[in-house]
Amino acid sequence: MAHAEPAHKGPIVTPPAHTDAYMDMASRRGMWKGFGHFTAWGCMLIILTVGYATFTLTMGIPWIGALIGFAAFGIIGGLLMGMGGAWVATVIGLSVLAVFIQVLIWLGSLLL
Repeated sequence: MAHAEPAHKGPIVTPPAHTDAYMDMASRRGMWKGFGHFTAWGCMLIILTVGYATFTLTMGIPWIGALIGFAAFGIIGGLLMGMGGAWVATVIGLSVLAVFIQVLIWLGSLLL
């Protein structure tokens, strides 16, 4: 009769004892830095969108005044938070998009 080999009780390579450094610290810092940037961008975009919509729809402020005010607020806030030139370009791009949409709305109202 053949003799069976004993089954291994654990992994071939034993993992190191539990420490907080399973992940490379540079990778961990990069992950949290990316999460912070994503959170800051997301929160600022939500603030600008909801604020602009609130001012124009419920408070009766003309859209161009609200747009200029929130664009200035977004640019100044982003620069104070250190969000860089990409943020400024994003705010300017969103402002141009808002003007384009308003022109389309104006042209649509002429057809009625």
